Amino acid sequence: MPPSTPKTSGPRVAMPRPVDRALHRLGQDISTARRVRRLSQEDLAQRIGTSLSTVRRMEDGYPGTAFHTFLRALHVLGRLEDLVKVMATENDSLGMELVREQLPQRVRSSRRSNAQAGNSAIAKKSDVDDTDELEGF
Repeated sequence: MPPSTPKTSGPRVAMPRPVDRALHRLGQDISTARRVRRLSQEDLAQRIGTSLSTVRRMEDGYPGTAFHTFLRALHVLGRLEDLVKVMATENDSLGMELVREQLPQRVRSSRRSNAQAGNSAIAKKSDVDDTDELEGF
C-alpha cells in the first residue's frame, strides 16, 4: 500500500514566507496557551469539536487547517477577543490613511441648497424653540 499523501483541493500556491511564519507562530502560541492552562491536545480537541490530528496540525502551523478551527481554539483559550480587537477597523492605520487621502479637499453646497437653507432658516426663526443648534447631525 503506498504511503498516504495530504489531501489537496487544487493547484498548490506558494505560501508567502511572512504568512508561513505567522501561521507557525500562531500555532506555537496556541500550543503554549493550551499547556499553560494545563490542557492536553485531546482536551482541546474535544472542547473545540475536532480531532486530535487537527489540533496537532494547527499547532504545527499546517496551512490546510480551517480558519474556524483556529478561532474556536482561541475562544476556548480565552483569547478570541484579543484577535477581534487587533482586527478592529479603528486599529487599521493604513486603511484609515487611505480613507483620509480620498476625502475631498473642500465641500461645496449647490446654490439651490443654499437658497432652500436660507428660506428654512427664516422660517425657523419665527418658530423659536430651545432645540440644539446641531440637531440633525
